[in-house]
Amino acid sequence: MIDLFSMTLHAQMMEDGSFFLYFTDQDHKGVGADMWKHSVFLWHEPSFYGTLLEKGKKDGQEGIILSPAFALSFFRHQADDHILGYNMSSETRMYKRSAEAVHKAIESESFEPDFSSWKEGKMAWKADHLTSIEQQWLSSAVNETIETDEEVKDVWEELVASYPLLKPSAGDVYVFDEQDWHEKVGWVQSAIPFSFLLRLQEPETDGEFWKLETLLRDQQTHTIYSFSDKLPKEWEGYEPFIDRQLYIIQTLVPELFSRKADIKSSLSEEEVWKFLTQWSLSLLEAGFEIQLPSWWQAVKEAQLSLKASLRDSESSNRSGLVGLQSLLDFNWKISTRGINLSEEQFLQLVEQKRRLIQINGQWIQLDPVFVKHVQRLMTKAQKEGLRFFDVLEQELTHQEKNQVMLEDGELKHPFSSIQIEVTETFAKLVNQLHDYTSLPEKCIPPSFLGALRSYQQQGVNWLLFLRDLGLGGCLADDMGLGKTVQLLAYLCYVHTHEKTNPFLIVCPTSVIGNWQKELEKFAPHLRVYTHYGPKRWSGDTFLEEFKKTDVVITSYPLLSLDVDDLSKPIWGAVILDEAQHIKNAQTKQARAARKLKSTHNIALTGTPIENRLTELWSIFDFMNPGYLGSLNRFKTKFATPIEKQQDKEQIQKLQKLVRPFMLRRTKQDEEVALNLPPKQEQREYVSLTLEQASLYEQLVKDTFAEIQKLTGFERKGVILKLLTRLKQLCDHPSLYLKESRPKQIAERSLKLEKLLELVEHVRLQNESCLIFTQYIEMGHMMQQTLEKALGEKVLFLHGSLSKDARDDMIAAFQEKKAHVFILSLHAGGTGLNLTAANHVIHFDRWWNPAVENQATDRAYRYGQTRFVHVHKLITLGTIEEKIDQIIEKKTALNEQIIQNEQWITELTDGELEELFSYH
Repeated sequence: MIDLFSMTLHAQMMEDGSFFLYFTDQDHKGVGADMWKHSVFLWHEPSFYGTLLEKGKKDGQEGIILSPAFALSFFRHQADDHILGYNMSSETRMYKRSAEAVHKAIESESFEPDFSSWKEGKMAWKADHLTSIEQQWLSSAVNETIETDEEVKDVWEELVASYPLLKPSAGDVYVFDEQDWHEKVGWVQSAIPFSFLLRLQEPETDGEFWKLETLLRDQQTHTIYSFSDKLPKEWEGYEPFIDRQLYIIQTLVPELFSRKADIKSSLSEEEVWKFLTQWSLSLLEAGFEIQLPSWWQAVKEAQLSLKASLRDSESSNRSGLVGLQSLLDFNWKISTRGINLSEEQFLQLVEQKRRLIQINGQWIQLDPVFVKHVQRLMTKAQKEGLRFFDVLEQELTHQEKNQVMLEDGELKHPFSSIQIEVTETFAKLVNQLHDYTSLPEKCIPPSFLGALRSYQQQGVNWLLFLRDLGLGGCLADDMGLGKTVQLLAYLCYVHTHEKTNPFLIVCPTSVIGNWQKELEKFAPHLRVYTHYGPKRWSGDTFLEEFKKTDVVITSYPLLSLDVDDLSKPIWGAVILDEAQHIKNAQTKQARAARKLKSTHNIALTGTPIENRLTELWSIFDFMNPGYLGSLNRFKTKFATPIEKQQDKEQIQKLQKLVRPFMLRRTKQDEEVALNLPPKQEQREYVSLTLEQASLYEQLVKDTFAEIQKLTGFERKGVILKLLTRLKQLCDHPSLYLKESRPKQIAERSLKLEKLLELVEHVRLQNESCLIFTQYIEMGHMMQQTLEKALGEKVLFLHGSLSKDARDDMIAAFQEKKAHVFILSLHAGGTGLNLTAANHVIHFDRWWNPAVENQATDRAYRYGQTRFVHVHKLITLGTIEEKIDQIIEKKTALNEQIIQNEQWITELTDGELEELFSYH
């Protein structure tokens, strides 16, 4: 315990009633609060012996801040603290004396609310015989107790509920004197034998005047008298009190009085509305008793709802719908408490400026605020109409909408916040969108030279159903389930049953030949033009010649290059194969795709989401423009909450919106029943060579020295660059060092040696394999090494090859003229049918399993009859092994992992070091 001898305690009362305590030594210098706080408050139980006290500074001195109540208890129980040896300043001694006077006033309950402070909008208290400082202390301590003591606080809230006038109302005009106020807040028992009340009575017939009665209630018997009744004799002499009450009411609500200064006995509907919603509240707060009709509370709480009720008409039949933007017929309906008003009835009541209406024995209110919103909505809707999209969104997400609520502070579409009642026809249509298996089966014409499996027939039914509605769809079946066959059956059906313009198929360059062959095989009657090569049509020639065709095939690069020609016709349908090529909405290809005009838009892809949810938006904005809102709104509403917070509610909502327009079946689905042979996935682990390990550790060390100096985009850029270089180094040091003519290729990478071992084993069994890599240079090294070791031709497909060269390679492999096929992951990972292979080797890992699975399915697809063995090569102790472990733990979203390399850039320096370090 510190020796406080010769030290002095100082106390200052602050404006809010709290106290600032500090000590000075004999040289009048301040003493730090930590030096004395626990000693001085050693016996102060309310502050838990000083532990609950806050330090503060005032005028350069460090001290302790005491609340008014704490200060009161401290100064009262400080009598024996002279044993600590400190002195008190004169001001502090004054506070010690005042503490007793304030405590006595509180203890004896001889204080009362301060009327003068209440008029200024403050709740304060006063007591006789206290100085101004003591009055302030008393008031602050009582208010503190009300705020902090739960039991006292509950009692106070009950008092305020019973006597609303207790609540300070600065700025309002009141005519109470102090006696009036004390009586109305229940502080002083009134000697008046009766209370004053106003009663509002409804008319017997709607539209008549309402009766307002001024009454007196006996305080003892509770008998109610009107002014015309014979009053009890003992009430004589109280006329001045009655006059004063009327004067107060007139001051508060002058509209309740006639020109003769008499209180009105009957009110118009407009006056009744104001009385119910405004005037009665003012009178209640002023302490008057008001009796309102018993039904008013229920009416006040009941919300009017504006609904749009669909009409069964030609426009609501399926054949009458033409896309999301098509308009539907509807009627307005205004509802509340089981009562429905038609649009005509509502507008008539609005024109009459009705506020309270009795219908079928029930009263309803027409709030002016509600009326304005409805009028605004009706005007806007008259211009824009009710779109098929508005109804569909509500039905798919089962939204209960409140017609008065505004979205993001403003009305978007007039129906964005209105509940829409649908017809049986529309409800059936929505059910069909939910359950594609219930759709009527279409008879595929004989011109289609193929046989559809059951699930494929359902896929064609679904595409044709969406076509009837003018809605785009994404056929997102797993790789190898026959998306191409389903699309060709669809084309044959439409070509047979409709007089339609030619169809446009856009696909990766590598699969143009595949589409040509599939059309020749399954639909040879269709005239096909391949828009590719230097002699392709353009300008007027294109517009003339394309009419002579049934199907036009082109590539994504040519789509953006020739968009002016391709966007002029209205196509019978536009089909985007491997639609993930437009996953980035800002690319030229995606923008070009959105410019195409057609009767029906279809996307084909096994991976609608490769990395981020915005890719899904881009595909949907091609299929059904505007359905998922703007890109920025989609990011805010769905992408960010789902990707960053895994928001389950938004995941479910997005799934409901997306599912009707995306048909996805996997090889594991019972309905598919492909009876594919087994598939085994196996990780093959290899180590780094000494050369690789040395380069790996040095690269991580050097880069981390750089990362710690960077922030923002620069830091992210360096991390992604490091990631790429480490992946290259795990493949081969020559790839990392960018050697133009590498020597001793196989010996410098154990991964390459492992590849050679695997391929030799495959060839010994006379089997074929696919090898995927991300790097063209690595592909060339593998091709050179394997051809030398095997003594046979090894194929390598990459993006730099011409279409003819690609087609020749694919044909040679499928015809078993070559047995080892190296493919660049980007160029050969999608769209190809390579079932001649029964081994798939992933030489370097892609961080998104969906992309790897897509590549694997070049071999593991419909038509494969042999066991498929998938090998994934991983270097031990490196980024490859650690990322592989992380991916295994990631949760799936819509059957795809929403993940790419970007998440790595968000890690801390310590997490990055652990991830990238070699061990």
